Amino acid sequence: MPKLKIALTIKIETALSVGAGGSSGTLADKSILRDGLGQPIIPGSQVKGKTRWAIEQLLRTLGKDIPTPFEEDASRMEKKTLVKALFGTPQQRSPLRFANLCTQEKQHQIRPAVSINRKRGTADESRLFFEESTIIGIRFAHEMAISGELEDKRHAALLWAALRSIDRWGGAKSRGFGWAHVDAQVFVDGAEQSDDQLQKDLKELLEKVQQQQEHPQ
Repeated sequence: MPKLKIALTIKIETALSVGAGGSSGTLADKSILRDGLGQPIIPGSQVKGKTRWAIEQLLRTLGKDIPTPFEEDASRMEKKTLVKALFGTPQQRSPLRFANLCTQEKQHQIRPAVSINRKRGTADESRLFFEESTIIGIRFAHEMAISGELEDKRHAALLWAALRSIDRWGGAKSRGFGWAHVDAQVFVDGAEQSDDQLQKDLKELLEKVQQQQEHPQ
């Protein structure tokens, strides 16, 4: 099976907020997620989740039926799909590993915000809170952000296309947080794949998916 490695660099164009769910020793009510060295991270679980969502959206535009992990229909749960081949299922482990993306930048900022009253649709001034975020312009990266084995070499091109389509990371996106640019270098069996090769592989794979959709076995 082809061995995959994807090196990712994400340049943050607006402040990023990947919440840790508490204050974590800061003055903020909502702090950002950090590693053991105190540096902000984008967790591998978010890389996996966003990549999966982007692939599902792409395949649905081709009319592909994508069962969810919580399907009650047993026949649909047993259906083999590209998404399952890449990301696994509750019963089958994914062949891919997703690493945390790290940065050397420790600077952060704390911003005031207010909750929205859902009934009135206006700001609730009595619910002021402070939210921690990264500064603008920092980079998160990992040389082996995604690694593992593939059933088909062309699956690397699908991952590449999905990653390039992701332009928002973290939370608080409705307040303008998380805009970013993604750079992905793809290696299959140790050889870096050019954009031209990846585009060719992606076209072949999507044509195959379309044919399967039109002529199911």
